[in-house]
Amino acid sequence: MAPRQPGILGSRPQAYNVQGPSSTYTPTDIDAAMHTMMLSQPDENWYMDTGATSHMTTNGGTLSPYFNLSINRNIIVGSGQEIPIRGYGHTSLPPPHPPLHLHNVLHAPQLIKNLVSVRRFTIDNNVSVEFDPLGFSVKDLQTGVHLMRCNSSVDLYPLTTDCTTNHAIQPSSFAALSPVLWHNRLGHLGTLVLNTLKNNKLIDCNKTSLTSFCQSCVFGKHVKLPFYDSLSRTHLLFDICHSDLWTSPVLSSAGHKYYILFLDDFTNFLWTFPLGAKSQVYSIFLTFSAYIRTQFARTIKCFQYDNGREYDNELF
Repeated sequence: MAPRQPGILGSRPQAYNVQGPSSTYTPTDIDAAMHTMMLSQPDENWYMDTGATSHMTTNGGTLSPYFNLSINRNIIVGSGQEIPIRGYGHTSLPPPHPPLHLHNVLHAPQLIKNLVSVRRFTIDNNVSVEFDPLGFSVKDLQTGVHLMRCNSSVDLYPLTTDCTTNHAIQPSSFAALSPVLWHNRLGHLGTLVLNTLKNNKLIDCNKTSLTSFCQSCVFGKHVKLPFYDSLSRTHLLFDICHSDLWTSPVLSSAGHKYYILFLDDFTNFLWTFPLGAKSQVYSIFLTFSAYIRTQFARTIKCFQYDNGREYDNELF
């Protein structure tokens, strides 16, 4: 194509069409072209539009109920032209589409295409819309169930009549499942939360109650797993001696607040010594060790404790 001819600042730009190999250009009247396009036969299809702030239609007869506007309102299209709005109303997508609703649809007779505002469409029907090079899909927002698929081979995304739909599950609806299954699916919710979801019609449960025992809930509330029986075995006295320090919430009559325990693993015999302070643990241990040597002619082979500071120190 030849370069455009330079124009005068402020003059109307002109467009040129190539008529053939002879490189002859014929100027196009932009105003006439826009007027011709506005007078063309309106398209009955609906088109998804991510830039539209409201639904728009050329045919007010499809809206029920219909409300006339008492004041003048206009729609500004891409060319900058203003198109008057006659009224507004509500409608639903015609079969074979699923019953998806369009609320507050603007009636503008001079439009040539019916536009679906993607923003309003997702809010009104609680759905999500996914676009791809071959078309778009509509899915239920809560369940992710595929509701509708429309393929497109043109530049726009029309709601074609040959779209594939899923009539088994309608928007914002759920299958009636047992409370136990909803309990497991929703992260082991309690009965109170499940009843709240059911009363708000966010889930649909059958009449059975949540009375079964859930082992996962029991494990989830445990601080730690239960202790298992030890596999170690002792054969003589004081092969292993267990010790722990217990703090009493109430002082004894003699003023003792702490008690140190020594347990023989072989006999399960327990010795208890009252203490007034934790600093006495080492001296009591020496006394207990001497008692074992004199009374049993044995020594402690292994001493087991919980790594408390009363044991894990320089004295020990």
